[in-house]
Amino acid sequence: MHKNSLTMLEFHNMSIEKILLATKMDSSAARNMAQEIMAWLEQRNCSACTACFPYEKDMEDLPWSNPDLILVLGGDGTMLSVVRTLLDLQVPFLGVNLGKVGFLAEVSPLTWKEQLSMVLKSGGRISRRMLLEYSIFRAGSKRDSGVAINELVVSRGELARIISLDLESSQGAMESIRADGLIVSTPTGSTAYCVSAGGPLVHPEMQAMILTPVCVFLHDFKPLVMPASESLLLRIGNSTQEAYLTVDGQTGFVLKPGDELRVKRYHVDLQLLMCRDEGFINKLRYKKFFIRG
Repeated sequence: MHKNSLTMLEFHNMSIEKILLATKMDSSAARNMAQEIMAWLEQRNCSACTACFPYEKDMEDLPWSNPDLILVLGGDGTMLSVVRTLLDLQVPFLGVNLGKVGFLAEVSPLTWKEQLSMVLKSGGRISRRMLLEYSIFRAGSKRDSGVAINELVVSRGELARIISLDLESSQGAMESIRADGLIVSTPTGSTAYCVSAGGPLVHPEMQAMILTPVCVFLHDFKPLVMPASESLLLRIGNSTQEAYLTVDGQTGFVLKPGDELRVKRYHVDLQLLMCRDEGFINKLRYKKFFIRG
């Protein structure tokens, strides 16, 4: 059962004693910072260990199977990768932003001691984010499945030829479109490819599925916000030579005519620990989404 979309859960009464520090395998800067943070945490009676991702071992190799907090050192891309791997542990994530944007990773590498001190002392607000579960079917057989934190993008292949998509929701057939692609995003992902393609900015704690077409041909299909209780089916049209599914801009699959992509809300929400509650509008302004003329 999912929580109310704007429920604000407090982390105050939960003791943080076990922290997993997650870094990119090829980032020496992140690994060095992780060692510094781990030593700092251990001086404060916190058990801490590190893991590099992509993680090639079993979580049972760690000193404990369920940490109280997962601290991710890297940019939003690292956060996306780690979250997809450890999501089902159902513990909060907190990111130290070593990237450029920092929509998911909000702790500054310059002030992490102050911010982590606040977390250890009084916790912070848990921001729950709905996610998307996808399955790829070919000739009635499931070929792949997974979870998207930001978005699923169905796009044209290597040649600059538009693709044909038949869309259905759980309420029935919706539309058939020809376009360069279609973005199905979460509210968290609305500030990524979705908004760049002309889609809406949606508060990240809402429960909604956002459909944004990319360069629709001879059609007036507008960006659409659907309730999270809906499920979606995208069928690759027979006139399409080749299409691609990209998950969070990180993993991809080749789609063939007749393939079906089925999308619904994932049964587990992402829990982000917010050190400060600056508000979504203020964050958009700070990240320069609102530019005055």
